[in-house]
Order: sequence, then structure tokens, then C-alpha cells
Amino acid sequence: MMWQLENARFQVSINPRGAELTRLWDAQVQHNWMWQPQPDVWNNVATQLFPVVGRLIHDGLWQGERFFPLPAHGFLRHHPFRCLEHSAARLVIEACDDDRSRAIWPFAWRMRMVWQLTADGLKIDWQVSNHDEERWGYSLGWHPGFAVPIASEAGWQVRFSGGAPRGPFPTHQRLLTMIEEAPEVEIFPLTAQVFAAGAVYFSHMQHRQIAVCSPSGEPRIILETGDQPWLALWGVPGADLLCIEPLCGTTDAPDFDGQIDHKRGIRWLDPGQTHIHHVAVRFPADR
Repeated sequence: MMWQLENARFQVSINPRGAELTRLWDAQVQHNWMWQPQPDVWNNVATQLFPVVGRLIHDGLWQGERFFPLPAHGFLRHHPFRCLEHSAARLVIEACDDDRSRAIWPFAWRMRMVWQLTADGLKIDWQVSNHDEERWGYSLGWHPGFAVPIASEAGWQVRFSGGAPRGPFPTHQRLLTMIEEAPEVEIFPLTAQVFAAGAVYFSHMQHRQIAVCSPSGEPRIILETGDQPWLALWGVPGADLLCIEPLCGTTDAPDFDGQIDHKRGIRWLDPGQTHIHHVAVRFPADR
């Protein structure tokens, strides 16, 4: 059974398996902002990425001499959550290590998520805690797919504010090669073939705003990245799907040696330490 949140404008559904946001109904514009799964396009909605982000070319990560056989994007998207608090517009849920997670990533961890509906959108906190006796490193990301008519209507674009990030960094076969002298970018057109090779990354994304703007220039979705240093944009040519992914970490580089110490975007937690990641998404009222 899904967890439900509701206020005067929005209705939200969250799946206890993987804490996936499956529905975000906006009564003001009579639209579900979340992509609905299609096996021939993308069969997910808004996946949680932990403790890794993206493809792992060695089918896992090494930490010194120890190998952790982690899948792409980690295991949290299939992990069960339990409810700690639930009111009309607020939900607090939690997941922690179990036998299945320890079999591939042998650390004690806890993830507490706080979901809060607002007058114009949704705020999410991820509280990542190290309950182990050993220091460990992780990446974390959110991979929401939004139902936006970027294929049906030409002229959609993404605008950055709060400071210009660097990019775009294209991927090839889900691997990311950095460009040494990447320019700052303020506008990224969502052209028909912009995602033909895969996701596109941007760096220096801390405390930025991403506005998805219609062909008339009006912002339809605004996402605030918090302290996430990376952003990936992704879609499928011909589909009215736009994934906006605030990330702490990236997919592997083609020459990555597999050692976690050398992987981009890893955040380390000492025993007993907690870090809070925050993202907000807003939907401007006028449409």
C-alpha cells in the first residue's frame, strides 16, 4: 500500500519499496507531474540512488583489497522503508542495513527521509547516518522522471540560476568523460536529440536552481539542488520524459580503476556521523 500525502493543491503517492515517488497530482493544473512507467521507454518513476550513482564498469567497487559487488545505482531503490511519522502533508520514513544489503556492502547504515508538501511543491531531506564502527564512503542521488512534453513541443529549455554551473558533460554507454575547460552554462536547450547518447552532466551545482521552461519561456518546474554538487539530465528521444537528477556522485569514467577513493563525488562518514541532503521541487502557479 502506498503512503499518501495531500494538501490543498497536491496529492502525492510514495512506494514503501525504495521510497519511490510514483504520483504528484497537481489539482491546480489537473496534471500528474510524474512520468508513468513504460517498458519500452523507462519503466521507473523516481528512483533513489544509494550507495552509488550510475554505472560501475567493474560491477562493483574496491576499497583497498575488499570488493563490494554493488549494482548500478546501488540497492536503495529496491530496499524496504518503514514509516516513523505520517500526517496529511508530512511523512518520515526510514531504511537501514539488513542481511541482503550487508551481503554486497558490509556496513551498518541508516537512511531517514522526510517528505513535506508545501503550497507550491515538495521538499525532501535524506539523513544518511553511519552506524558502523568503520568509516565508509557513499554517493546519493534522486532520479525523478517528470512528465513534460519536451518531445511533443519544440523549444523547451533548462535555465540555471544561483550561479552558473559547468558543462554540459555528455555520457557514452553510461560512462562520463570530463572536459577540462568546460564552460559555464546558463541555458541548456532540450532539443530532439540532446539525450541521444545518454545522460548529460553538470558540475558545480551546489545551491543552484534549475528551471524547466516552456517554449514561451515560462518556468514549469523549479528544482533546488541543496548541496548536491552534480546534476544529470536525461530523457529518451521521442518521449515526453525529463529526468532531473541532483546527485552526490557520478557514473564511472571510462578509465576508472574501481577504487572508491578514486571515484568522483564520494562523501565519507565517520562512525556516528550523519549528513543531511536536501532537495526541493516547486511548480509555479501560472500555466
